[in-house]
Amino acid sequence: MNVRTRKIALKCMVAGAALALVAGCATTKQLEEVRAEAEAARQMASEAQSMVENARGMIEDALEQARAAQAAADASQNCCNDLERKLDRALQEMQEK
Repeated sequence: MNVRTRKIALKCMVAGAALALVAGCATTKQLEEVRAEAEAARQMASEAQSMVENARGMIEDALEQARAAQAAADASQNCCNDLERKLDRALQEMQEK
């Protein structure tokens, strides 16, 4: 190998090393960006899960209140039905006399 060939080979090696270094930095930067995006997505998913759990709790509370309201309405309707029967019976007895 002559001196000229060695210089060219050395320049190619230095250029290749520099290119590899630059490519490695870009890749590292890209990895950092991806990691940051993944962390942001994980945080958003965690917040969404928390919101879902809060909504589930609110829905369960609302359902419990609706069931209690339905039970109260049913009891009230039964009371009205009983009172109506008693009034009908009293009216019938008054008409028979």
